[in-house]
Amino acid sequence: MVKSDLTDDKYLGDVLVRSDLNVPMINNEITDDFRISKSLEIIDKIYDISRTITFVSHLGRPNNNLEYSLKPIAERISDKLKNKKVQFLNSIQGDDINNSIQKLTSKIFVLENLRHDIGEKNNDIEFSKSVTKPFETYIFDAFGASHREHASVVSFGKFLKSYQGPLMTKEVLELDKLLHNDQLGYSVLLGGAKISDKLKLIDNLLPKVEYLMIGGGMCFTFLKAMNFEIGKSLVEESFISKAKELIDSKYGKKIILPTDFGVTESIESNIRYEIKSDKFSDKHIGIDIGPETISQFSKIISTSKNLFWNGPMGIFEIDEFSHGTKAITQTISKADGYTSVGGGDSVSAINKFSDLNKFNHVSTGGGASLEYLEGNNLPGVNIYKPLIIW
Repeated sequence: MVKSDLTDDKYLGDVLVRSDLNVPMINNEITDDFRISKSLEIIDKIYDISRTITFVSHLGRPNNNLEYSLKPIAERISDKLKNKKVQFLNSIQGDDINNSIQKLTSKIFVLENLRHDIGEKNNDIEFSKSVTKPFETYIFDAFGASHREHASVVSFGKFLKSYQGPLMTKEVLELDKLLHNDQLGYSVLLGGAKISDKLKLIDNLLPKVEYLMIGGGMCFTFLKAMNFEIGKSLVEESFISKAKELIDSKYGKKIILPTDFGVTESIESNIRYEIKSDKFSDKHIGIDIGPETISQFSKIISTSKNLFWNGPMGIFEIDEFSHGTKAITQTISKADGYTSVGGGDSVSAINKFSDLNKFNHVSTGGGASLEYLEGNNLPGVNIYKPLIIW
């Protein structure tokens, strides 16, 4: 039975579900299907109150309608739903979709890549009207796309009975815990390559946290701001002054930077050296945090009541440069406190070194998670009422 808005007919009919099926692929092979698995959780919730369920999503940034087909995604969905027929429809709109749905050639359908039509990116109303025409209900369940003002995010719902999906609702509730957390023992661990991607996030979270640990390539901009030599390590020169401003602020003592590093003279060499943060030569490239920093970060993680983590500690794709990311991932997986992971490369690190089930919440959002935690109002977050089913 469905609560509140659905009590008039208690039936969703032909449902269009906007999911985030934008998964990493190499040579048309899916390398991580985490987002697919999370997107399929809605099926158990609405299967018996729907006539058909049709998934629609973007994938990559195609230059033409031959790139980034969702066919491999549909095949993976079919593999996961072993006892349910899944049909891929090689289009986004048109009579063939309507005919397939009306003839019930399947219960579950997957449409082609939304970005094969410029109407998606341009938030075109006629495009929205055309895509939604065969359906009765729209469910927006793609948190990873909620920061973009595209047609499927803000306009599809204008033409159908519309709801926020359960995965969307869960993502927002989890991130709200981080945004409005006033408990002691709240720590944040940030990594990844660029400080520019996370400056607003740091600005917004720094007053709220007890510790803000920074690893990955982004830490070198902070070290440069403190007049450390960093050799040939990654640095964003235009953000050095902002990094210094954060360090010198009244919250600057909360920022915990690495005290030692794994370095190399050539990334291609796979050769690693351990040095203190004040021992960089002009040949050194920082590629990972060192053992002293691993120990320091691990102590903070182990004593934190709440932890948010986003971004690896180094170039974890190369085994010799992955020590820090591996150790930190495993430490977080064993932590007693509540652990929330911000998606993106952090998910890839978990899949490589641990188990997703050992973390309290792993976001499907990536960039959307960061923008929400920056305090931004995302176009797709408050536009639909949650679908509540019991």
